[in-house]
Amino acid sequence: MNIAIIPNSSKDKAIEYAVKITESLSDYDCRFSVPAEFRDTVKSEKAEYFPNHFSTVENSDLVIAIGGDGTIIHVAKHAAVLKKPVLGVNCGRVGFVANLEPTELSLLSKLFDKSYTIDDRMLLEVTIDHDGKTETLYALNDVTISKGSVSRMVELNVHLNGELINSYRADGLIFSTPTGSTAYSLSAGGPVIEPHMKCILLTPICPHSLFSRSVLFSDDSEVTIYPHENCDEDIFATVDGIHSFRIDKNDSVTVRKAELTANFIKLNNKNFYRILNDKLNERRN
Repeated sequence: MNIAIIPNSSKDKAIEYAVKITESLSDYDCRFSVPAEFRDTVKSEKAEYFPNHFSTVENSDLVIAIGGDGTIIHVAKHAAVLKKPVLGVNCGRVGFVANLEPTELSLLSKLFDKSYTIDDRMLLEVTIDHDGKTETLYALNDVTISKGSVSRMVELNVHLNGELINSYRADGLIFSTPTGSTAYSLSAGGPVIEPHMKCILLTPICPHSLFSRSVLFSDDSEVTIYPHENCDEDIFATVDGIHSFRIDKNDSVTVRKAELTANFIKLNNKNFYRILNDKLNERRN
């Protein structure tokens, strides 16, 4: 078995746990794929180093991502393209998409007797048409269409399968997967959705209406967002909090369920709502 080990390079603890993982698994019949940037910190006689995350994942059978949700989501999208399962080890503040805490590393032995399950998570395919060019990205959490630095609301028209269903005046709109329902959407007042469900969640951000609430679309829906013709504000589309694109009057953003799925390894059988309560209580304290 070849295991990719990818820690968050900005977190010393993540690198420390990556070393512990390689040491604890060194007696098993496995080898490690590691990004070359960790050649001097994550050392092992069983390790082979690759120039970037994508090639590291490509040369593996499964992936262990160590860090916060951002790190795990970034790695999971590479893994989804390559159809490789991912195990997230939490080294961040919340870690909703992580399956293991650093105190649970002893459970890694389950990888070798295959006593684990695979949790398939839906991705969004986000197509941005801007200035005559088309860009397609994938979101595991969400895509946000929102205002720029000026504190004014934006006006956005939302079309479902080609038909206008609503015009929103708000700070922005969040389109999320069930996985992303516990991220920005939850902070904006959206509902919690079990991550194995298949749907698209729309949550307005500070809408200028008492009746603008979250809306669920079926997983075969195609939702397209256009700036309203009277909207002169700066608008940006941001995918998973990482990639950001300016949206002008004649541009559009289309959101649909992706054919790809992110496959997460589960080494324990923790109930989703128990995890949710534990994580939110930790954050509150």
